[in-house]
Amino acid sequence: MTVDYPSGAEWLEADGLGGFASGTVSGARSRRYHALLLTAAQPPTGRFVLVNGFDAYVSTPAGRFAISSQRYAPDVIHPDGAGRIETFTPDPWPRWTFALEDGTRIEQEIFVPHGISAAIVSWRLKSKIQNPKSKILLSVRPFLSGRDYHALHHENPAFRMEPQDLNGPLRFHPYDGVPGVVVRCDAAEYVHEPLWYRSFQYEQERLRGQDFTEDLASPGTFRFDLSAGEAVWTLSADGHEKALGEGAAPEIVGKLRAAESARRAAFPGRLERAADAYIVRRGKGKTVLAGYPWFADWGRDTFIALRGLCLATGRLDDAGEILLEWSGFVSRGMLPNRFPDRGEEPEYNSVDASLWYVVAVHDYLEAAKASGREVAPANVKLLEDAVEAILTGYASGTRYRIHADADGLLAAGEPGVQLTWMD
Repeated sequence: MTVDYPSGAEWLEADGLGGFASGTVSGARSRRYHALLLTAAQPPTGRFVLVNGFDAYVSTPAGRFAISSQRYAPDVIHPDGAGRIETFTPDPWPRWTFALEDGTRIEQEIFVPHGISAAIVSWRLKSKIQNPKSKILLSVRPFLSGRDYHALHHENPAFRMEPQDLNGPLRFHPYDGVPGVVVRCDAAEYVHEPLWYRSFQYEQERLRGQDFTEDLASPGTFRFDLSAGEAVWTLSADGHEKALGEGAAPEIVGKLRAAESARRAAFPGRLERAADAYIVRRGKGKTVLAGYPWFADWGRDTFIALRGLCLATGRLDDAGEILLEWSGFVSRGMLPNRFPDRGEEPEYNSVDASLWYVVAVHDYLEAAKASGREVAPANVKLLEDAVEAILTGYASGTRYRIHADADGLLAAGEPGVQLTWMD
């Protein structure tokens, strides 16, 4: 490998909903959170890993060459595709060039469209030395799980390998209660060959002292003719496939690439673009993720970060959507510390999240005023009502003995309860 990035360096592409695709430069996954299609079923929570990754091989007249790598226990790398990586770049999204021994060069790209729970993988032939009339064939075998993104998956008889529709996009629904996967590949032949791949090893999980092996299901193989043109493979969470658009796959992907390129062109630099990944949908508004790959949105983190992510960058509309969305969660003068992943009640155990909200509302209204941006009176009232409810709750006392003491300062805490405060 001659690329400028270490083989274990990680990349992540967010979908704006709380889901993402992520992996390493070498292609060998090192975390349970590395996945090709990780969806947020109730944005930004309810996260499931649907498609963990894939193996890919290219066949030329000179032989069959891997362009993927996996790590299996006990510390075995197979196949050897990482050794054929000639270049890698994370911009504008992850892209690899593989140099095969016969001189053939293949470009692979992973693209996540914003606002859609989907991942698009494409391969194109960059050059070949063999007879121009010779075929260059690509075979791709996906690895599926359908698990909670914090969990690990193991071989079991309940996993459903069979696709539901063989006449259009293939639909895989491995388990009840888990979003299905819609796979589209117009120019490919699908061969159903169900197999279990056992004992993938995740090195970063091992170093963390966590369980670090899992088994993944592979229903079959997709076969493309790269000699005929670009191979496009789209994977989407059930219900998102229509958002990708209609028409021929290359045409659809071309439009999505152009739209995302234009969206990213609005960011002055990599820092602003990286910040954008943390602003995601919640309900009818937006919120801020506390961090990748583990966290969803936490109250205190959201309001501390909002001023840098949105106000300093001029994203006042996003700031307003975030503050208005959270205004609906004020309870007894408190805002949630966090939202659990599976739809349980929010956790109200933060002393200062609500105080940071008041600061953020003030700074947002001041920034809007300074920029000449008018905030709708109805929205101003919603924000003011939320602030008043917070002040009233803290003055009169709320959960866990959080209250204004005789000296006007806050007191908080009761035995057996963990409260977050300036940690």
